[in-house]
Amino acid sequence: MERGSGIANSKRWKIARKNGSNMLYVTGRYFGKRIEKSSRLPDTLENRVALDQLLDRIMRDIANSTFKFAEAFPCAKEEEKKYFAEREGWAYRPQPHQVFVSDYVQHWRDNILSTSHSEGKKRDFEQALDCRIIPFLGTKTFFQFNRVEVEKFINGLKHLRGKKRGKRLSRKSIQNIMIPLRAIWEDACDEYRWDMPDPFGKKDKHLPHAEKVQREVFRFDDWIDLLKHLDPHYKCAAEVMIMTGLIASELAGLRKEDIDGDYLIIRNSIVRAHEKDELKNVYRKRKIFITKALQKRLDEAVYQATGPYLFTTKTGATFREGSFRQNYWKPALEVAGQSYKVPYSIRHSFAAWSLTMGMDPNRLVSLMGHGSKKMIYEEYGHYTEGLEEDREKMVAYFGPDFLNRKNKRHPSTTAKEWRKNGESRHLRLVK
Repeated sequence: MERGSGIANSKRWKIARKNGSNMLYVTGRYFGKRIEKSSRLPDTLENRVALDQLLDRIMRDIANSTFKFAEAFPCAKEEEKKYFAEREGWAYRPQPHQVFVSDYVQHWRDNILSTSHSEGKKRDFEQALDCRIIPFLGTKTFFQFNRVEVEKFINGLKHLRGKKRGKRLSRKSIQNIMIPLRAIWEDACDEYRWDMPDPFGKKDKHLPHAEKVQREVFRFDDWIDLLKHLDPHYKCAAEVMIMTGLIASELAGLRKEDIDGDYLIIRNSIVRAHEKDELKNVYRKRKIFITKALQKRLDEAVYQATGPYLFTTKTGATFREGSFRQNYWKPALEVAGQSYKVPYSIRHSFAAWSLTMGMDPNRLVSLMGHGSKKMIYEEYGHYTEGLEEDREKMVAYFGPDFLNRKNKRHPSTTAKEWRKNGESRHLRLVK
C-alpha cells in the first residue's frame, strides 16, 4: 500500500476531551482506522496551543508521506505501531526500552501460542501468563527485563492458595513457569533483532533444590487388605493400575475400543478434564499385553461402564485422580490402618513387583512407557524390605502369563466384537 493513502483523512485530526475527564485527547483517521490517543495533558489554553501545533505537524507529515505513527505515538500498542509501519512502507523494529512486556505478551498469545496444537500446553501457558508473568513483569519494558528482575521473579513465586499459601513453589513448578517466559523473551529478541544479554543465564542457582521423594511400595498383603476397604466402584480401576503401571490420567483416557485383541492400547490421557492424544513422551503410547487376570478386570470394567470410557466416577463423569484420592483412596487407607501413600505409589508398586517376580527390565521399560532402564532403576528400583517374600503371591495374583505370554490360554474379546454383538453393556464376566 502506498504511503500517501493516509492523506485523505488528515484534515479530520482534532483535539477532544472525554466526558468526566480533564485530559486532552487527539483523534483522527489514518489508513482508514480511527485513532484516539491521550495526550496526558490537562485541558488548558497552553496545552491546546501545543497540541494544535502537534496536529499541524502530523497533517503536514501525512501529506508529505513522511509521517511515522510509531514515532508520533511511542506509547501506542506494539501491534498498532507495526500495523501502521507496514502501511507506511518501513520495517518497525522498536528498541527494548520501547516495548512493554504486557504488549508483547498479547502479540505472542495471538500469533504464536494460538497456533499450538496442544490444548494442555496453551492452557498451562495462559495460566502462567495471567497469574504469574504479567502481574510481575507486565509493566516493565524488555530493557528492564534483566537477570536481577528474573531473580526477583523466581524468588517471589509462591503458592497463591490452599494449605501451602505463601510457601515457595517447587523447583519443577518454577521451571514450568519459566518455559513460556523464556519463549517470550527469545521470540521478541528474534522478531525485533535485539542483541541483549541472556537474563536466564544463571537462573538455576536461584531455584529451590529439588526434593527427591521416594514413593512407598505396597507389600502384597497390605494391597489386598486395602482393596477390601476400597469402594467397590473403584476396586477394578485400582487393580488395572497395579497390573499395568498406568497413571491416573492414562486410566481416565482408556476407552472400550482401546482393548484390541490381546493388547490394551495406550494412546490418550485425560488431564484436568481435557483429553489429550499427545502423551508425556513418545514412549507413553504403547501396547500392554492382556493377561488372563487383567482380562477379567477389563471385562468387569466394560460391564460397569455406561459410556465409551472404561473408568469413570460413580456419576459417569471423567475419572479424576484428585477426587479419587481424597474421597475414596485416603479413607480406605485410614480404615485399613495403613500409612498414607499417594495413588502414584501404585505405579511404583507395579515396577517393584515386576522386578521382584523376575521380569526382564527391558520389557518393563516398554510397559511403563520410558526410554531407558536408567529411569526404571533410579525411580522405581529402590529396595523394599521383605518384598521378595511376597513373590509367590504376586505371581499367583498376576498369573503365569504375566511373565510368559505363551501361558495365556483363554479367548480374548475385542472391543470391535463387543460393538458388533451389541454387548458392551451386558458382557458376561469371565468366570
